[in-house]
Amino acid sequence: MKILSLTLAACLLASAAHAEAPSVAKVGDLPAVFDDLGVAVQTLKTADGRTVHFTDTGEPGFRPVLFMGGTGTSARAFEMTEFLKSMRKQLKLRFITVERNGFGDSPIRAGWGYADYVAEVRAVLDHLQVQRASGVAISGGGPYMAQVAAAMPERLISLHLLAAATQRPPEDAVCKLSADQLTAFMKSQVQNPKTWWGFPKDSPTHKIPGFADRAYDEGARAFYIRGQMGDPAPEVAEVMRYCGPSPDLSAVKAPAFIYQGTADTLVTVETAERWKAQLPNVVEMRLYPGEGHDVQYRHWDQLLLDVAGHADLTVLCASGRSLAVPKAQAERKLKAGATLGVCAWAKPAAG
Repeated sequence: MKILSLTLAACLLASAAHAEAPSVAKVGDLPAVFDDLGVAVQTLKTADGRTVHFTDTGEPGFRPVLFMGGTGTSARAFEMTEFLKSMRKQLKLRFITVERNGFGDSPIRAGWGYADYVAEVRAVLDHLQVQRASGVAISGGGPYMAQVAAAMPERLISLHLLAAATQRPPEDAVCKLSADQLTAFMKSQVQNPKTWWGFPKDSPTHKIPGFADRAYDEGARAFYIRGQMGDPAPEVAEVMRYCGPSPDLSAVKAPAFIYQGTADTLVTVETAERWKAQLPNVVEMRLYPGEGHDVQYRHWDQLLLDVAGHADLTVLCASGRSLAVPKAQAERKLKAGATLGVCAWAKPAAG
């Protein structure tokens, strides 16, 4: 009886397993390698004994791009732009990020400054055997990119600044605050990544599936990943580092591109004009009327085209198709109802 019961149970289980048709008609070849879960943070020990954390998408033969994220970001901030990963790979662009002092996996070091960062970037590029790269900076990554560009202009293929800050002028109100005052002001934001990365309700970033959650994850990584428990000290040091003289960029001959929203209150049009005045070879200043600080994501598609060497093309959506067309043709299509960017931007925000 016991054997009969077990046999009956086995038959019932087998029947249940095949109660519905298979999800696919035929099982083909299965993968031999894992899909990636995002770029890994790597560690480099430099000749002078310091530990540097960096990321590298690592595709052989792709154009290297040195990426610097905004204020208070980790080496994985670049992944917030991977909503266009397929386009990045189509254009054969490889992104490298060197983490800054005190964020993510990088412990805070007293006295660390721009010269240290330049040395660390140089060490990572040399380690990866990257002789030349394009430079991309967004928001608070701008002052760091300026320092790197001034120190090694011969290694730049092109320079791209998206809503990118410059050094703050001496009369700036932030530069008059003490470290204690900045700590009191910034502590609550640093300790709440949802506040730090909170985009307004009308931000186009809400059209990107999962973007807000990925941004919150980035904040948690930057401020908590190694147990620093939302310590505002690295953020305060970074903001204070923005106060001071700008480096001399007169030797930067690489073509420079500036991307700026005219309604940006965090990094203003005046800041973009300062970049234009400091750089000797600005070939494009892309102004986006009425747009705010999120142009760094909203026009990432155009940025990718520019970095790949196709600045003569404009990304737009026409009749439901994402296109890259010459400027004159783009102007005609825009007048006929096309919109800037890939067609995903033309869709309503999720939820």
